[in-house]
Amino acid sequence: MSATRGTHGGGYPVRDRGRLTPDAVRRIRFRRSDGLRRGLKAEDVRHFIDQVSEDMASLYDELAQVYAENHRIKAALRDWQSKHGAPPTSYRDRASR
Repeated sequence: MSATRGTHGGGYPVRDRGRLTPDAVRRIRFRRSDGLRRGLKAEDVRHFIDQVSEDMASLYDELAQVYAENHRIKAALRDWQSKHGAPPTSYRDRASR
């Protein structure tokens, strides 16, 4: 891939640096096509889109895991609360003083 990053030049290092960042997306610059055709090099654009889609899929998987963990913790808290109930009235009275 020969897209360049901002003013630093060089190849587009998404995979060397881990997950694609919003800043990296903002700084991406694609090469112009050579010859008679105008526009960007299709292979550069396709490679970038592939990397973005892989990172998005990874983020969605991670988000699903976070939602599942959140659901598990809330269920455990509800179970604990139903087993232990509210603290005795005398305890609540002392705590509010």
